[in-house]
Amino acid sequence: MTEVGEQLTWLTLEGLLPLLGAGILYILWGVFRYTCTNNKATFRYEWWEALDPLGWLYGAVIIAAQSASKGFTSGNHQVLSWGCVIGGVACLLLLLAAMTDRGGDASWKPPLSLQLFSALLVGVILYTGFEIRTISATGVGP
Repeated sequence: MTEVGEQLTWLTLEGLLPLLGAGILYILWGVFRYTCTNNKATFRYEWWEALDPLGWLYGAVIIAAQSASKGFTSGNHQVLSWGCVIGGVACLLLLLAAMTDRGGDASWKPPLSLQLFSALLVGVILYTGFEIRTISATGVGP
């Protein structure tokens, strides 16, 4: 497989799938439920819950751990690997904070600040993981 092919495979299967897979399944589940319901006028489904920042954070922790491990073991660019460790810890702390608030309030919904910060943090981790993968594949780093 070519270097570009390996990088795209990583991006789709190990990067985007953990982040978006659960949301895609949730949307498909809603489509199938809507298709099977007899009374479509009363059908209710929380479509927006497919954009769950907690799910993104779980996926980002996995990506950060795998990327840091790859970066440390390949011996290439340790700074990016430590960035993944720090990003993974930040994701875990955000998850703990969100679960604490959620545990205290049954009607808790992720605030916009959590959604925006999670998207930014996940994007940085995904980019860093892709860079580590690129460095490992080509031996050339930033």
